[in-house]
Amino acid sequence: MGELIKEEKEILERAVAKIKNKKIKDILFVQQSVLKAVDEFMYKRRITRVLPLMMSPITDTLNHSVEECELNYSNQKFNVMKSMIFHKQLTMLNPDIDSLYIVSPNIRLELATRGDSRHLFEFTQVDFEFKEATMEDVLKFIEEIITYIFEFVRENCIEELTRLEVGTDHLILTGPFKKYSTEELQEKYGDDFEAEASKAALEPFFLTNHKREFYDAEDLDNLGTYRNYDLIWPLGFGEGLSGGEREFTLDRILLRMRELATDENAFRYYIELAKQGEIFKTAGAGFGVERITRFITQQSEVSDVTLFCRKPGEKYIF
Repeated sequence: MGELIKEEKEILERAVAKIKNKKIKDILFVQQSVLKAVDEFMYKRRITRVLPLMMSPITDTLNHSVEECELNYSNQKFNVMKSMIFHKQLTMLNPDIDSLYIVSPNIRLELATRGDSRHLFEFTQVDFEFKEATMEDVLKFIEEIITYIFEFVRENCIEELTRLEVGTDHLILTGPFKKYSTEELQEKYGDDFEAEASKAALEPFFLTNHKREFYDAEDLDNLGTYRNYDLIWPLGFGEGLSGGEREFTLDRILLRMRELATDENAFRYYIELAKQGEIFKTAGAGFGVERITRFITQQSEVSDVTLFCRKPGEKYIF
């Protein structure tokens, strides 16, 4: 076997240096604390935990450019899991389950963007969904779980945050999160409104009304607007959570699919359940574990909170 060339040695050195990073143990303990807080919060409310899937014949359609990652197994086509949005809805077919959460690994082969500090192509999100819930119900739930997480971290990660030279002022929330529409922030900040509004904010806020995947419900009382939302981290950390009310009737699902040129054949079993009236009205969301860890620990890059980075556009050996 030949010797490593100079470029390969440099890549190996960077990978080892990342593993040996003196900050990473404290960062990972904060991340562990976030997940412990999530489990405690969900357990107290008796919200059912569902174990994640890593691949499926159907997954999130994602109304933006990502590379597909399909594979064939036993004469059937699968895709890696981009998110378990449809599986959350399908779980609600069980009459005894009206709320659920998943700590869900996701793979989204994002295109590399210069200067991008918050995307990973492999990441984990805390996903949750509620039967018969509205946007307002879920926004209230998000405020409550984020407040719980921040309080838990402030109480249990004092030593780690001190060593990381991070205070806790950014984890003290003063009241209900403010809510803005995309239209009003675009009018105020221009085309890069999300990033600019995030830089200007001192606390998390909600951003509503995004036209995106077919499953996010349109407001039938105000066509052209959507009952969905993002949670934006302040201090320039950007979007950390996405969710919405879901389309659930056959006519609405087909209309939205056709608007976005979705492959209906790939979703034929899902469509058949909608035809049978088996898809329930639900609403939910998911937040990135790495992104909330990055915000709490105030790291400059989302890759700073991972041992084995999966940032688009870089070369990996492990």
